[in-house]
Amino acid sequence: MENKKIAIMTWHSYDNYGSVLQVYALRKKIRDFGYKKVDVINYLPHTRKVKLKKRITFKNLKRKLFSKKQNIQKLTEQRASKYTYFRKKFLAYTEKCNDETDLFLLNDQYDKFICGSDQIWAPTVFDKNYFLDFVSNDSKKIAYAPSIGLSSIDNKYVRENMGKLINKFECLSIREEQGKKIIKNITDKNAEVVLDPTLLLEKDEWNQEFNLKGDKGKYILYYCLGNNKNNYKTAKKIAEKLRKELKVIPTDILDYKKEKIENCGPEEFLKLIYNAYMVITDSFHGTIFSINFNVPFIAFKRFKDNKFSQNSRIYNILKKVNLENRIYNNNMKYFLENPSVDFSNSNKIIEAERKKSIDFLQKSIQKEETKNSQQIITNICTGCGLCSIVCPQKCINIELNEKGFYSYKINQEKCIKCNKCKKVCGQLNNEAKEMQNMELYSAYSLDKDVLNTSSSGGIAYEISLFGVKNGLSVIGCTYDAKKGIAKHIKVSSEQDLKKLSGSKYLQSFTKEAFEELEKLETGIVIGTPCQIASVDRYLKILKKRDKFILIDLICHGVPSYYLWKKYTATFGDVKEVKFRDKKYGWKRKIMTINNTYHQDESKNLFYDFFETNMVFNDSCYECKYRTRTLADIRIGDYWGDKFAKEQNGVSMVIINTEKGKKLIQDLIDSNKIKAEKQTIQDYFTIQQTVNTHIPLIQEEVIEKLKNNKYTLKEISKKYCKSELRHKKMMKKILPIYIKIKDRLDG
Repeated sequence: MENKKIAIMTWHSYDNYGSVLQVYALRKKIRDFGYKKVDVINYLPHTRKVKLKKRITFKNLKRKLFSKKQNIQKLTEQRASKYTYFRKKFLAYTEKCNDETDLFLLNDQYDKFICGSDQIWAPTVFDKNYFLDFVSNDSKKIAYAPSIGLSSIDNKYVRENMGKLINKFECLSIREEQGKKIIKNITDKNAEVVLDPTLLLEKDEWNQEFNLKGDKGKYILYYCLGNNKNNYKTAKKIAEKLRKELKVIPTDILDYKKEKIENCGPEEFLKLIYNAYMVITDSFHGTIFSINFNVPFIAFKRFKDNKFSQNSRIYNILKKVNLENRIYNNNMKYFLENPSVDFSNSNKIIEAERKKSIDFLQKSIQKEETKNSQQIITNICTGCGLCSIVCPQKCINIELNEKGFYSYKINQEKCIKCNKCKKVCGQLNNEAKEMQNMELYSAYSLDKDVLNTSSSGGIAYEISLFGVKNGLSVIGCTYDAKKGIAKHIKVSSEQDLKKLSGSKYLQSFTKEAFEELEKLETGIVIGTPCQIASVDRYLKILKKRDKFILIDLICHGVPSYYLWKKYTATFGDVKEVKFRDKKYGWKRKIMTINNTYHQDESKNLFYDFFETNMVFNDSCYECKYRTRTLADIRIGDYWGDKFAKEQNGVSMVIINTEKGKKLIQDLIDSNKIKAEKQTIQDYFTIQQTVNTHIPLIQEEVIEKLKNNKYTLKEISKKYCKSELRHKKMMKKILPIYIKIKDRLDG
């Protein structure tokens, strides 16, 4: 039993008492079963878009001004250090998981995966990773007490996605009755209602671990997450009437205005509740710790009772233990007359529920998983094709998938699971270097003809030309007009280099070109960071990585070929495409087709989808190379204010290796390019360094792109236009907000 390895997927990084203590309790209880290896998955939820109106408010500025004036930062740092200490002492973590591919690698390390508890299934913060979507074997999944939080799921896309993900669980539980009803409605599955993990440990177990006993009953503890002034005034009156000191655990910067502040970490939080005369709270975990420790309490309603309310969490537990009379309904007199609580009945109920919950958890972990006979290389393929090239059985093909992206497909009957495919997969490559300390240059070609035909500063062309003149073959991307796709080809002559000029905003078919790598002794390969990551692995296996120069491109993402097919269908026979034609300047994104049709980005339906990230490959939303690289050099456009007046184009060049540095220096010395050293911070300020969320509507949009019934204009109007308007507004207003924020921070 003790050899079975367990991984817990939950919220653990927030400095929130409930979040930290629930994961501690779940981990401890599993270890009590006899499992020694129980780790918390070190994953941070992806940052979600916050509307401007929620970011710039008078209250936020007021908080920041008060914090600066009262030097609150020192106090908040002290509390944060207590959380850090608690996590380090009581929790164990996996390696940091930045994206889905890092999570996918855990499949080979753990026998069971448990998601829960907390509101990790809340529809307002939907993240499919908290539904264990990265686990390749469904029988390894356990849902223990996740909370949906709300009484309904209004967003149909969230509802559909949650239904698909929850349907995959064989061991399924939920924290609230309302959540059980929702799951039944969206999946027809019966989820078992179990206790929050903090209730799996008895009062004496908490005391034994943290030595909670102290001078009991001398104060009333106020702990409210909602910033309701009336609740605080009520608590003060109750404390005065009962002649008790009022202690406040702050949850907001403005709480530091209150007296008797307890700036505590998780351990101190437990002690304050354990020894209180009474707890006044609107917190779910504040309530259940009071119940578990048999401390009298008053539960405030944090939210208005509507479909967006999260009060149901507290209602559910109070109803379960017959303590609904502890909800405050402007009935101060009742609580003054009844400050104590008889917990005898609730203790019996909790004990029975605890036994049932522990039984569910233990049996779920013990349940034998079914063997997964399918070979899965990666959960989000980039279509680089190297897996197909190295497969000894030739049972891997690279073909367009149902979303319109090149991806691997395995003939499972022929597969011998030799795992050579995994050894070359760039998605499983964790050797990439962080870019914070690399050298960055602005650069451009001194040849005007090269500048005119290149998308930015012509550096990729100059590198390729330098290589060809020195006897190197170059593998890079061209547009194949006959097939209507971007594809990599090998070129060895100066004349053929023109085929590689310019950007191609499409996923490139690379398999045929990358097959040339085994035959070549040396060369230059140019591609997206994920493609280069696989090439790097492959060349290392061939023991000739040091003989190649690898160039990766700053990449925003690649859209579905269903979009490109629908877009080009209106032009008939497309013989030539310039995705960014410099005829009208470097800064304007003009697409030219057949040298006759010119369309600006603002009027181009293809770019509507590109700019809104609407139909990118799944791997683009989980890119692990935005701030890391395995190339010798990374290049792209040098956007931003620094070269705002430049019309011919400037490249951003980031040097990763001595080989890359020497190459750039050779180009400078031979008067092929002009380069000037800049700050690496420009890369992190100007380029996209954070992944965006995969749109919940992505599948629906792609289905419409595949359907001849809908025009591209109709689809863009429905799904892209409002997002484009929002982006345009943010572009104008965000700099103003940043200036205000910087002044306050300064």
